[in-house]
Amino acid sequence: MSALARRRWLNLGLLGLAGGLVTLALLEPGREQPVEISPLLDLVPTRIERIAVERLGQERLAFERRMGRWWMTAPTTGSANPALLDPILRLAEARCPLQYAAADLDSKALRLDPPRLRLQMDGREIRFGGTAPTDGQRYLQIGATVYLCPDNLYPLLTSSAGSFLAPSIETLMPKAKHSE
Repeated sequence: MSALARRRWLNLGLLGLAGGLVTLALLEPGREQPVEISPLLDLVPTRIERIAVERLGQERLAFERRMGRWWMTAPTTGSANPALLDPILRLAEARCPLQYAAADLDSKALRLDPPRLRLQMDGREIRFGGTAPTDGQRYLQIGATVYLCPDNLYPLLTSSAGSFLAPSIETLMPKAKHSE
């Protein structure tokens, strides 16, 4: 047998061994399939009709969908800025893998009792607590479960009420100079 033929057989053997190891790694016995994380709320963002935000030391915010557009109804009234409401609506379908039973935690230490902020979407309440000291994620309580989620919304929800109003054409146009 020539050296070339031996190398060919050796390469085929190594290829078979590598294939077997890959198959073993993919079909590893006892390997658990990843658990699918369910969304925070069982609400579809496009079907949410009402949003209310109760903030400590600040005015309450309320929004409702009318004929496909969002309107601010409290503390003032007017067309709401959809660019600011979209991230709030997307929270309903957010997935936060870290979750704990609320009964097993100290809700005062997590600043969930009383909550720093309450967000209601179609009557479903999300209570916003403090942030985790290690990674800055925020504690959110929904019913009897506390989730640890990225802190993307709290700064938006605590911003001034007027910032949620959609800009009107008058506020976007530069003031015209009057000639005398």
